[in-house]
Amino acid sequence: MKRLIFYTLIFLIALVAETHAQSFPPTWGNVCTNCIPTGYELVSGSPAIATPKGIGGNGKPWSPWSIADYDFPVPPTYNQGEQSNLSPESKKSFLTLKHLNHPKIDKRDVVRVVVSKFVPGKLYNFKLHTLFSEPFELSGTDESAAAISATVKISTGGVSPTILKTITINNTGNYNWKQTAIGFTPSTDVLVFTFSVNAASSTTGYANFDIGTYPFDCVIPTAQVQLFHSNAATRYPCGRIGLDALEKSITPPNGNLIWKKGFHASAEDLAANLISAVPVGEYYAFYRDQTMPSCYNVQTSTAKAVLSYVETQVLLANNTTVNNCPESTVNLETSLVVDANQLLQVNEERRWFKNNNHQGPPENAKAISTSGDYYAFLYNKEYNCYSTDLSTAKVTVTIKACCAAGTAQVVLSRSSAVNTCPETTVNLNNTKVTNQPPFTSVVWFSDAAHTMAVADPAKAGAGTYYAFFKDNTLGCFNTDLSTTKLTVSINACESKVSLNLKVFLQGPTTSENGVATMRNDLQVYPTGPSTFGLLPTQDPYGGGAVFPEIKNTFSKAGNVVDWVKVEIRGMQDPSIILESKSLLLRTDGTVLDVDGFAPKFNPQFGGVRIAVKHRNHLGVLGLGLVSFNAGTVNYDFSTSLSKAYNVGAPAQMVLTSGVWCMPIGDVQQDYVVDNVDYAIFDSSFNKGDFNVYSSQDLNLDGLVDNVDYSFFDFSFNAGFFSTLINY
Repeated sequence: MKRLIFYTLIFLIALVAETHAQSFPPTWGNVCTNCIPTGYELVSGSPAIATPKGIGGNGKPWSPWSIADYDFPVPPTYNQGEQSNLSPESKKSFLTLKHLNHPKIDKRDVVRVVVSKFVPGKLYNFKLHTLFSEPFELSGTDESAAAISATVKISTGGVSPTILKTITINNTGNYNWKQTAIGFTPSTDVLVFTFSVNAASSTTGYANFDIGTYPFDCVIPTAQVQLFHSNAATRYPCGRIGLDALEKSITPPNGNLIWKKGFHASAEDLAANLISAVPVGEYYAFYRDQTMPSCYNVQTSTAKAVLSYVETQVLLANNTTVNNCPESTVNLETSLVVDANQLLQVNEERRWFKNNNHQGPPENAKAISTSGDYYAFLYNKEYNCYSTDLSTAKVTVTIKACCAAGTAQVVLSRSSAVNTCPETTVNLNNTKVTNQPPFTSVVWFSDAAHTMAVADPAKAGAGTYYAFFKDNTLGCFNTDLSTTKLTVSINACESKVSLNLKVFLQGPTTSENGVATMRNDLQVYPTGPSTFGLLPTQDPYGGGAVFPEIKNTFSKAGNVVDWVKVEIRGMQDPSIILESKSLLLRTDGTVLDVDGFAPKFNPQFGGVRIAVKHRNHLGVLGLGLVSFNAGTVNYDFSTSLSKAYNVGAPAQMVLTSGVWCMPIGDVQQDYVVDNVDYAIFDSSFNKGDFNVYSSQDLNLDGLVDNVDYSFFDFSFNAGFFSTLINY
């Protein structure tokens, strides 16, 4: 039953073995008594790992060898550098086995080890060293001696193992390490090696074993690697070639194809990541036994692959070229200049320079606009180098002047135009042109002979206008007499509605002498020794409004809190935005246009609602206004909560310093104060942003601090959202 369990264990170990094929668990290790080396299995007895000092290596009176440690031979594996990773006290170690052979007791140390990945049918030569010795305390007695022999048995694994080889190594009396070579041919890929010693009758005999990591002779075939071809050329000193596909011969079993930088097996291996793209140079192919890494097919390889750099110039079809009017540039990448027979390779391009040594940035070869000499180079984009450092591929370019406007009449998408109220003029520049040449402008005149230029084509009144192409550089026209005309008609527009609007923001709202007001900290925030103001001169809502004097409290707008966006929406369907403007909010809550006056809007019929938005407050929607088609309309959100339209949402405004204000906290501007706003605000708060025009600055004082945190926490916990979310 024990035999069955053992060989089943052998089979399982072989399945999961991580040991490289034909590597061998060495017999050295940390010195100890009643122990075995790593990877071995104890079959019987009490082996030890010893050193020249004695069994266990600790030098105690009962453990030294019978010969002084300085005379005890050092194990060969130590001299071969295989024990460098051991501690000082464990160096020079080896396996010690004994046999107690007495009439009443026969006790033998037996160990074995499983080795996998053998190639069945292949001849192997296994080498080990043995040394016969005895401990000091037993010398001179009739009960002990060095063992008379050592036994090595090689067998197959499995439930019914087959013994392939059994060899006895006799003690010849020579007190030194003796090498023994055992030849065998495996019938399976997993083998079991068993080691024991034999003592003379009525004695306890000792023998020592020294086995290295690679105890097998090389068996890889010795033929040279055969290559499909051995020479290749590149246009670039930085060029690369792949060695992967050069092998013509077949890699032998358990062999690996490797490349080295020299012809001898001791030369440096080529890094694996370079094999698919080696630089210019010479490389030699070897087969290395993957089971015995020190074994090569040959010591000197003749399988040489050479990548040579061959300096290459760009081939030209012509050495001179000139532009063809109306074109004012030359394309050097045409077949009229470069030879079409010189095909570009993968990751290759031509580059042109105004010098012959590719100094400075390359020219735009497809649009050369300056006369002169231009030099061509081949350039490798992957490895960033040129095929030559000195180009002889020179092209002389001549750029002659010509009118880019050409001779064709302007083709317009329309022949008439009318103003769109409230505009009282027409922008001629908005007329689509379908045939405009490059490097030209479309210009407008009041006559067909381009003598009376239109002062401002963006504000054309009623009349007939003629279009021309004009060369941006030379100033010449496409024609002396234009037949392309546009007739403009102007329709009268309704008068504007003036809106007196008042609204407060919760964040900056405070009280002075019992009167509600808003701080204008962002307008007067000191940004330097003599500079101030964080408010942007252009509105932040993408409306295009500009107020250059926004940082000046003495401007026509006075004390400005921030920009707001005002929308005129349909009364019955507030989702319809009829008109919107980006406007200025003063500290007293009034809303002004950038001209310093109340904003003016187009008249609307059918009723409207006024919506006000701010970049970090919840937008508010007003009640319906039936009349919004003429004169002046007044609306003050700050006087009552009921001035905000509510369709079931929480209160749309909060009372602060005696006035109703737009609630704070909608950092994301999606009409609700939620976790997304929290994440955005928290990031800015943790960074301690200051001196910023930021949506996370909730009280508009130029920094993100605990005050803003308190404001946000209030709105977040209240679950505020705007009625505008429904539209």
